[in-house]
Amino acid sequence: MGDRGSPRRDTLLGELRRRTKIFEGESELSERTPTGIKGFDEMIQGGLLRGETYIVTGISGAGKSIFSLEFLYRGASQFDEPGLYVTFEETMQSLLRNGKNFGWNLSELIRQKKLLIADFTLMTVGDRALSLNPEAFNLDGLYVTLEAAVRELGIKRVVLDSVSVLFLQYPNTGVIRRELNIISSMLRKNKCTSIFVTETGNDPNSITRFGVEEYLANGVIVLYWEAEGDKRNRYIEVFKMRGTAHYMGRRRLSITNDGISVIY
Repeated sequence: MGDRGSPRRDTLLGELRRRTKIFEGESELSERTPTGIKGFDEMIQGGLLRGETYIVTGISGAGKSIFSLEFLYRGASQFDEPGLYVTFEETMQSLLRNGKNFGWNLSELIRQKKLLIADFTLMTVGDRALSLNPEAFNLDGLYVTLEAAVRELGIKRVVLDSVSVLFLQYPNTGVIRRELNIISSMLRKNKCTSIFVTETGNDPNSITRFGVEEYLANGVIVLYWEAEGDKRNRYIEVFKMRGTAHYMGRRRLSITNDGISVIY
């Protein structure tokens, strides 16, 4: 009875309220974001954890960009979650054409402001083209631009394709890890579920280009395109997934007329 209204009691109540808010925030972030990709959500108990960053990696031709683009298309068309595709390698025209091949009307989603494609494959200042190098390209400006777009359009899903190209001319992996953490933290703060596309390096034991991407991500999804006899087959593996149980091992993956399908 003597503690009622005392400074000590008020302090304890304040700490309890603070911790309750933290737990509520963690609960909100533990909600699922279904990818909508056939057969994949079943591998990860219904979807990606909302507000987290994931790595999609593999060799050229494995289907990384298609997987990532479909993640945004399904989000915008089926789950009413606006998406942002940031491309440093494939042009906007190429992405629109690829989507059309699968029957995805990306242009209509752009018109409805449910999809934004930020094409950084070529930038110009006056009549001079800029490449993605540390002297000509300002990462801080990129982050500010992306955050402004996320907030203005209410973006819920983000793809960066690819971080391999974005940081190719940065020799220091410590810098790469720091910059990836900065952008990942910004997207998480804005509750965006994000995919960073990278590629397997020359080291056969490496699953990413720089060897640091997987450490900042909540999960790593590896796509394979392997020669088997006189043909190639595609596979998908959930290499790492924090906070949820997932299918252990590889599954066959097929690129069909309407997108990706994981085969059981």
